[in-house]
Amino acid sequence: MPHYKVSLEDTRHGHDGEHGLARGEHSAMRYWHNEQPSDTADKESSTNDYETLGYVISGQVELTVDGQTLILGPGDSYYVPQGAEHVYRVVETLNAVEVTTPPAGR
Repeated sequence: MPHYKVSLEDTRHGHDGEHGLARGEHSAMRYWHNEQPSDTADKESSTNDYETLGYVISGQVELTVDGQTLILGPGDSYYVPQGAEHVYRVVETLNAVEVTTPPAGR
């Protein structure tokens, strides 16, 4: 049976620190909660087999996508295409929501 509601208190940090939220057949939502600059200091660029749409709630993150560097803060949204080389570096404690299509993870 599908989960029509997922409460934050029912989630746990995933492999990369994200909280898995609602998940459908074609997309999934996740929450980056209080991610610290030290969490991404040594992060290498990578590619994913899904596209990502995100929204920064608070904090600041530097996102480099296909060689273009963006500084994202509260109220900014972003897009990382499927297969694009990218890296996130948290500048200030970050809270952000992302949707991945197809669903990332599990």
